[in-house]
Amino acid sequence: MFVTDNTLSSVKNYFFDRLAAIFSPSELKSMWTQIICKRMNWSTSELLLNQGERLSESDLLHVRGFVKGLLNEVPFQYLLGETDFYGLTISCDSRALIPRPETEELVAWISEIAIPSNRIIDLCTGSGCIALALKSIFPNTEVSALDFSLDALELAAFNAEKLKLEIECIHEDVLNFSSEFHSDAKSYDIIVSNPPYIPEREKSMMSNHVIQHEPSIALFVADEDPIIFYKEIIKFAQDKLSKGGFLFFELHELFGNEVSEYLSLFGFKEMEIRKDLQGKSRMLKAQKV
Repeated sequence: MFVTDNTLSSVKNYFFDRLAAIFSPSELKSMWTQIICKRMNWSTSELLLNQGERLSESDLLHVRGFVKGLLNEVPFQYLLGETDFYGLTISCDSRALIPRPETEELVAWISEIAIPSNRIIDLCTGSGCIALALKSIFPNTEVSALDFSLDALELAAFNAEKLKLEIECIHEDVLNFSSEFHSDAKSYDIIVSNPPYIPEREKSMMSNHVIQHEPSIALFVADEDPIIFYKEIIKFAQDKLSKGGFLFFELHELFGNEVSEYLSLFGFKEMEIRKDLQGKSRMLKAQKV
């Protein structure tokens, strides 16, 4: 279908018709609203009132770019350049994973903690969404964001600057911490991580838009040891987590018990696994005593 004229309603019909075979009407409505409101700097109310507005050729090309990208299975959040996460607008692109709703649930769980938190560190931070959300919740807490990917850290730092939330960005490899970082006397009251945890064998079951566009280094682990990141983080937490402090993980629904068993080997107590809104065991909390 071609756009018959440049009115907003005509362009909307083009957008919906071209993508109807891929997305539900509710998904299309949500995407259309975000695209136009961001492009035109409108509120949702202004969008409803301006259905007869004529779009410029540049605006029309902008919409066509979204259609082309979506037909090529580029994630919508990457095309838009941002997504909402725990009340924050997080810039996102292929340098880091797209922040997910289940990760918001992990942040919400951490927000329930009553202990005073002087220092929090987010390991495998990606876009920085967890660290920045926690900084917004605990403004007086020193929050650090660590990642092996310099590209991801650059994105996290950009988000921090844009949101005016001060976090420390640290370049380290969770699987091989430098001796300088390990010997630092600093301890943390909360350590949180959403590390890579999808076994390579599950790649064939995943959507193309994830496999082809999101960074594989942040998604997949070897089939032989799928909890390798958890093991190294638990060792790190044994040394760097303050007494009474908490360790939080997002995890694969199949590996919660295995991670809990490993935690118990290192003296952690009060292990709790929570289900996400879809009923999957995706979050874990443990305390150092």
